[in-house]
Amino acid sequence: MAEELFEKKISKEEKLYMDAVNLQKAVTCVLRFERKVTALNSAAKKFESLGDYKDARIRMQACREEACAVDARGAKETYELALRKKEAAKKKSDYADAIEEFRRLRRRDEYRDRVKEQIQSCKKEIAHIESMAVWIRRFTLLAVLAAVIVVFLRTPGYPFVKGFVHQQMGEYEAALANYREASAIPWTKDLKASCHYKIGMQKLESGEKEKALKHFKKAKKLKVARKKAKELERELLAK
Repeated sequence: MAEELFEKKISKEEKLYMDAVNLQKAVTCVLRFERKVTALNSAAKKFESLGDYKDARIRMQACREEACAVDARGAKETYELALRKKEAAKKKSDYADAIEEFRRLRRRDEYRDRVKEQIQSCKKEIAHIESMAVWIRRFTLLAVLAAVIVVFLRTPGYPFVKGFVHQQMGEYEAALANYREASAIPWTKDLKASCHYKIGMQKLESGEKEKALKHFKKAKKLKVARKKAKELERELLAK
């Protein structure tokens, strides 16, 4: 019975020993130094729990020493990498990558202040890029708007709009001049007829019946204008 317990104890220690050895060797495949340090410290604890079993104490010491070396070297290399990324950064994503590298060191006393300063610097650069992007979008919009205006000013749409404004203001002669420039737009015919009718009514009120008749005839698209024209013709023929 004692021999079986002894064999089980040896088997358990050997298993723990092999686990620790495998963990110690596996760090060569780990890229991030933080994970290497964690793995080495974990292996060191396993070896420590084995006491004098085989070379457990030697391996424990080796793991701890290697963990310290990896930690110091990894932190230094990470900081230098972050600085290089920041220096080469041109886009927001580049600065974001640099910030991620700096953040890996923010809990370390020897890097905390420097890392904080570098992160703030990166954030300022990101804000600057975002601000520039906003202004570029605004200038692009203004350029497009300016181009649209230039094109609009060279099309019948511009005199048409001017004519409509003049018509609403009661400036019918000016409106007619604008509508003639915008004759390519179908709606101008109806609007011109409306202007001629309004001018005809003004001429009629001022006693200029011949001129009024002329405008009413030009507004023949309107039923009311045709009626006015017939009335004026009869009246003028009766004289």
